[in-house]
Amino acid sequence: MSARSLAGVLVLLLGASRGVAASEAPVVPEPLTLAWCLERAQRANPSIERDAAFAEAASQRVESAGAFEDPRLSYEASNVPIEHFDLDSTPMSGQQITLRQKLPFPGLLSNRARAAERSAEAAELRVEDRRFTTDGAVEAAWAELGFAQQAVAITDRNIALLRQLSATAENRYRVGTGLQQDVLRAQVELTALLQERLRREESIERAESRLIELLDLPGLTKLPRSAALGLEAGTPELGPILGSLDERSPRLRSAKREIEAARARIRVAELEGMPDVDLGIGYRVRERVTGDPVEGDDFISAGLTVRLPVDRWKWRAQVAEQRALLRRAEAEYRVGHAELVAATRNAHAELVRASSEEALLETGLVPQARQSLEASRSAYEVGRIEFLSLLDSQVRLLDAELRLVRARADRRVAFAALESATGEKLR
Repeated sequence: MSARSLAGVLVLLLGASRGVAASEAPVVPEPLTLAWCLERAQRANPSIERDAAFAEAASQRVESAGAFEDPRLSYEASNVPIEHFDLDSTPMSGQQITLRQKLPFPGLLSNRARAAERSAEAAELRVEDRRFTTDGAVEAAWAELGFAQQAVAITDRNIALLRQLSATAENRYRVGTGLQQDVLRAQVELTALLQERLRREESIERAESRLIELLDLPGLTKLPRSAALGLEAGTPELGPILGSLDERSPRLRSAKREIEAARARIRVAELEGMPDVDLGIGYRVRERVTGDPVEGDDFISAGLTVRLPVDRWKWRAQVAEQRALLRRAEAEYRVGHAELVAATRNAHAELVRASSEEALLETGLVPQARQSLEASRSAYEVGRIEFLSLLDSQVRLLDAELRLVRARADRRVAFAALESATGEKLR
């Protein structure tokens, strides 16, 4: 191999390796936005790819379902004498080529094609539904990651604040204006917060793992800090959502297509129990033989074969099977409808609760808790309140801030669940 060829191979290998590395380690934006996560999931999520491949396979079956069987061409050397093993010693010998075509009962192929078309449409709608459910799962995982990250940040701020309070309690104890139990209580609260931080770190790992799975990222990917969890969209009305569930939900529309396919398969089973015809036309090549009354003329022949479905029990059983599968498809639609109605109502109720709680915490409890802590710190420094009251104020602020972030994350999760259930964008 020449030096130039070797260099070319090395360039190709290096480019391929870089391509693999790029696919394995995509550039993750910082902060981690929901839009990037959703776009990545739609491109890379294996569940979507699996359903899309199944839908493509189903669409490819439509044409073959409504097509005739391939014609069959046969060759026959007939009436060859064993003694001479030739075709010109008797006028009965000859070589025949026959072309045969099977003609099914009228309506059979069209119903097969209709069943395949409805199944393909159902598969495409399942892909659409998978995209909605994947978006919902991604947003929920992204919100959980954001909550876990912000919870750690809030806990860190409170740890720093509690250390300041602990230092103040120790100083007061040294000069004789404080109590030892205040110092010990501060240390206990600080230890509890440090333990809570460990649990928050574990929550980040779990949320990262779930999001990495949905985005099909390398297992060692470290996700950056998420963007803000705030959501400006208002809460939609429940009535119109439930009213349009049948028409908009791809899951229910897919179930309806499966019902239509099942009905077409019943007709297919009925028509398969009817006779079909096998037409054939043959051409026999003959040799000129002494004594042949037609002097070696070639022969042409035609015929048909009719399949007689005499075992009616077999065909009735096949029809009964397809009718049972139709009932199953109808029941699956009803089950899916009931599940989606329940999921929609639950998600809407959670959205209303989270929205109300977010507004209450953001405009009321969190500012009040901050003001209460500042007032308690000032009062404690001049000896007007006990250290336990100051700690209680600090604990209430921590709880209020965590509840606010939790409410924002819950609102995201509820909105995602609502859109996943209804199969439509509501923001």
